[in-house]
Amino acid sequence: MKKIILILLVGFVGINMPAMAADGVKIISKTKDVASGSVSNTIIYMTENSVAIENTGGKDNSSFIFNASKEEFTYVDHAKKEYYYFDKAAMQQLKQQIQMMVMMMKQFAASMTEEQQKKLGKFMNNDASPMEFKAVGSSSKIGKWNAQKYEGSSEGVKATEMYIASFKTIGIAQEKFQVMDKLMTYFKTNLSEIATFLPTGGSFSQIGFDDSSPVFKEGIPVKTVSFKNASADNENVVESINQESFSDSLFKAPSGYSQKQINMQMK
Repeated sequence: MKKIILILLVGFVGINMPAMAADGVKIISKTKDVASGSVSNTIIYMTENSVAIENTGGKDNSSFIFNASKEEFTYVDHAKKEYYYFDKAAMQQLKQQIQMMVMMMKQFAASMTEEQQKKLGKFMNNDASPMEFKAVGSSSKIGKWNAQKYEGSSEGVKATEMYIASFKTIGIAQEKFQVMDKLMTYFKTNLSEIATFLPTGGSFSQIGFDDSSPVFKEGIPVKTVSFKNASADNENVVESINQESFSDSLFKAPSGYSQKQINMQMK
């Protein structure tokens, strides 16, 4: 995969703590679009088996919810008050439908519109050009953390800079972040194939880790800069990483939202 997760490091708001709660880790960060100057917030809530990622500001107002033990995934569109839910069986069925559709569409590629051809291309290039990472220079001070700089490149072109703070520097055990490894594995196995069909505004397609990535191996990226055409495209900076207790409701679609089904047409 060419893209790395940038939305992993995002900002959350304060929450009330009801009786039903689970211990976990909360990461708050902001992402700045270099060209426009617009700023978006992302918050990650992590427990032993669940992840909730909330994006607000900019063009995105959505959440991704993943239950690792049950292999359940939910995408929530807060602007439309809608959500898409997939359990293990539903995801497998959808993947099979998409694979069959792509095979059929390949036969008619010449007659497709340009937009349809671009969408088809996303399915055909998931395994192209893996990212390669290398440590660069000495440690830098990012916020309150000392962090090692890494550069990630694809086909010899720099795509990202990451500043990784070790788990020891952060002061939280590596095991507390293991659910993120499960989410990344789930993404590679399942979600990369359906991302095109979800109304995510493009952000969801950025989720993914190459095997060479130092993220969650060496530590947590506290600053990430992505590049496009050799220029910085956006910059994400973590504001805080803390252990907290969360309400179970964070890992469910909000009450009153309507459940939707994926539109299988490439239009």
